[in-house]
Formats: sequence, structure tokens, C-alpha cells
Amino acid sequence: MRGLIQLGLYRLLALALTPLWMVVLLARLLEGKEDPDRFLERLGWPTRRRPPGPLIWFHAASVGELKSLLPVFRQLEQGAQPGCSPVLLITTVTRSSADLAERVLPAAVIHQYVPIDHWVAMLPFRWYWRPCLGVLAEAELWPELVMAMPGIHIINARMSERSFRRHQRLRWYAAWLLSRVELCVAQSQNDAERFRCLGARDVRALGSTKLDADPPQTNAAHLRLLHQVFAGRSVLLLASSHPGEEQKWLEAWCNRNPTNPSLGLLVVPRHPRRAAGLCAQARALGLTATLWSELTCLDQNNPSWPPDVDVLVGDVIGEMGTWISAAAVVVMGGSYLPMGQAHGGQNPLEPASLGRPVLCGPDMANFSELLDPLLAAGVLQQHADVDSSLAAALPLLQQGSAVVSPSGQTLPLGSLPRGPSAFLAKLLLARVY
Repeated sequence: MRGLIQLGLYRLLALALTPLWMVVLLARLLEGKEDPDRFLERLGWPTRRRPPGPLIWFHAASVGELKSLLPVFRQLEQGAQPGCSPVLLITTVTRSSADLAERVLPAAVIHQYVPIDHWVAMLPFRWYWRPCLGVLAEAELWPELVMAMPGIHIINARMSERSFRRHQRLRWYAAWLLSRVELCVAQSQNDAERFRCLGARDVRALGSTKLDADPPQTNAAHLRLLHQVFAGRSVLLLASSHPGEEQKWLEAWCNRNPTNPSLGLLVVPRHPRRAAGLCAQARALGLTATLWSELTCLDQNNPSWPPDVDVLVGDVIGEMGTWISAAAVVVMGGSYLPMGQAHGGQNPLEPASLGRPVLCGPDMANFSELLDPLLAAGVLQQHADVDSSLAAALPLLQQGSAVVSPSGQTLPLGSLPRGPSAFLAKLLLARVY
């Protein structure tokens, strides 16, 4: 009864704030954060046909969560019996995740933007798609989203100490939403304990499906282009960077040894739309900077090719494997407390799986379960700040070799804990059929 009262109050509040919802959505549309061609999806109206059969609805907020579901989709495809494959629907929030979905999702998986968390938007969405099971990547706990998903399974569930303290202040709210979760697969024992304390029932610490991911693919033609541009220079990649830490890295890079032409810097911001501004920051420091998209448009038969580039800024989605393959050292963004805020770091497994030494800052809360295995394998170094990280990176860059794993080629991922993708696929299929 209490849950119904809470849901009713939330829906009344949402109804009262409907004009504000629309203003926010229109503002996001004008800022380019919403796709004008698929805007109706955010209001609950589908743009794809629903195939017949039972449907499993997956939700992933953005790029990282979407990538974490790929091993599960692969296991579902392998584990399904002929003629008994469920319909797979995935919803995401951001345009960057939708762009990535077009390139990496299996053909049978349907992508839609998730409707705003308003019952008027969720109603037509649920009526049309009729899901029989819901899967949340990590913990995107919005009331209408949770209520619309039947038989919810949370996978890759994580909760930092800071988030846990915040949820404890509204313990009744967390308990209300988590009471609808049938299974919570946590990334670590600490995460599992926090979810149990907040009221989740069946909680199992099985790790992250990110551990089951294949190494990122490399575009051979683009890799050759990068080698031409950097012309034999040893490259440091700042991957998935955030505002604030990029400025620190650019300044530190300028101060290291401006006369040394043997090193190159490749910066790939977390959100590609920020790439042009990042180029401007580099140029303001006296560095020559070029966007990747501009580089690919230049005439490679021109006598002045390749251009003189100190800093190359990646502004496309889906090329991370190529960026990593071009680098001798990879630095994980989001880990240096950008703008004084904790972001939890970015996934260090991708560069580690390609045999690159990885450096990170003090904040890797999102991947705390991976730190010890990667540190023990000798492919990850964690430092207190940008200056100490760059000091550690310079000797590695000067060695000119990116391969540091014991195998001589790639990190032996078999020595690391595996994720729960196969278990989850088997469980989901059993519960659907």
C-alpha cells in the first residue's frame, strides 16, 4: 500500500511538472543532446516494428553500460535454442550511445531511446513492446522505468560509499524501488552488501560482464593513418577524458619538454561534441591541434601531408580500439577528479586487453574490483595526480614499446576473474521460456 501511495505521489508531481519536462527536452534538442529524427521515442512512441515472441528489455544509460551488455547478447545468441530466441530490446539515453548501438549491436537487437521518466510517456512504450523481463545495467533506478520493467534484474550493480550514504538518507525511497528487483548481480562484495542494506533481496556478487568483453576492434586503415600522422613518435592516449582534467594534462604536456619532438598526444574526450573546444584549449597553449574528422578529410596526396600535429583529438565514436592500438601508453580519464568531482574513472580493461600499459588517477571507484588484478599483472599504475602520472608515463613512452604483458602480445585475461555473462544468459533464457 505504501508503495502505491509513493507511486501515486510521484505521478502527481510528474503531471504537475509536465511543462518543465517539455522545456528541458526542448532545450536538450536545441543543444544537440537529443536526436530530432527520433525525438518521439523520448515521448514513448516507437519507431521500429515489434517482432512476435517474448521480449527482454535491457536498459543502459550510455556508452559504457551499452558495451557491458555486448557479452550478454553474445551469450544469449549462442545459448538460445533454434526457434526459441527471445526478442531483445535495448534502450539508452544519450546520442553517443545510440550512434554506437548502430555499429556494435547484433542485427537482432532492437535499439530505442528510453522514454522520459513520466507515466504518460512510459504507458504507450510498455503497451507497444510488452516486455516479459527487464534488465538494468548497473543501477538506473528511476521510478517509472522500474515500474515499467517486469521481473527486473540488475546486472553490474555498483554503489559507491558516497551513493550509499545518500541513499541511506532516503532509505524508504531506495527500499521501495529495490523491492521490485528480482535479482541484483553486484560487481563486488562491498557493492552487494550496500544493496542488501538498502532492501534488495536476492543479491549476488558475481562481478561485471565487462570482464567478458572481447578486446576492442582496430580499424587497420585508420591505424595506418595515425602512424603516418605521428610519424614514428611514441603516443600517449588520454582516453575518455572529462572537462578539467584535459586542461591539466595539456598544461603538464607543455611543461614536460617543449623541444622534444619524439612524443605525440592523442586525446579522446568522453563526449565527442566537446572535441572542438578541446582543440581550442590545446591551441591556446601553443600546441598544434587537429580533429580526427578534419584529418580524414585532408588530401593525403598533397606534398604537405602529413600535417604537423602536436595533439590529435578524437571526435568520433567506435574507434577506441584504433586509438589504443596507436598508443604506447594509455591514461584513463575520469580518474583525476576533474573539476574537483568524483567520476569513478573509465574502463581500464580495453587497453589492458590490447597489451598497453595503463595509468590512472586516484579515483577508480567504478572499477574498484579490477584494480587489484590489473595492478598484480603489472599493466596498471595508479597515481595521485596528473604530474606524477606523466612522470611515470615518460619512461614508458621513451621505451617505444607498448607491449608489456607477460605473453609479449596481450594481457592474459584468463588470469583475471571472468564475468557472469554466460550465467546471466542462461538464467534469462530459463525465465523467459
